[in-house]
Amino acid sequence: MSIQIEDQTKKFSQAELDELRNFITNELLSTEEELEWLNKIIIRDDIRASYSGYWKAKFHVNPENPDEIDGIAAVIILNHFHLRTLKQLKGTLAHEYGHHWTLTYLAVSQGMDYMRHRMPVEYYQLRGLDEHNYAHDYSKGWYYCDKEVIAEDYRVLFAPSPHNQEHRIAINSGSQLASPSEEIREYIRKLAEYELD
Repeated sequence: MSIQIEDQTKKFSQAELDELRNFITNELLSTEEELEWLNKIIIRDDIRASYSGYWKAKFHVNPENPDEIDGIAAVIILNHFHLRTLKQLKGTLAHEYGHHWTLTYLAVSQGMDYMRHRMPVEYYQLRGLDEHNYAHDYSKGWYYCDKEVIAEDYRVLFAPSPHNQEHRIAINSGSQLASPSEEIREYIRKLAEYELD
């Protein structure tokens, strides 16, 4: 499967775009299943925005069984305005792919609506998150959104050096969060091991 990358900036060579593709398929934790769900990666210049990147997805529900997701079309946006080098793109791509891995598998295997619900209780317990301090959204800020915590966990645990350095939430001066443990690595990895009835 070839990952579609749309470089709207025209700043990156074909070899560099191939390197980004290989980064996902050969260096990050990935499988053919969730790669199929990644519609494309878009690199663009958005000078008005403060984001470096983001992930979004549309879920298609089986009309005969509304509890079953039978299709996902996800997109990762990388903002070249803030990410000038291939190294910077890879670091942010690893974080955004962490969203892709965790949120798509949680939606498919556990029916979790990530826009409305917290990460599972098991994750909160393993990670030592307090539900009074962390939210499912940005109401408490980026550093206290549980989806950002697990995406950073994915990046730190599954990206190669130097892209796995410094968990941005754990090093936040106001955070009491430790670096992710091997238990968290196993939890994230096992999200892909599900069976539907």
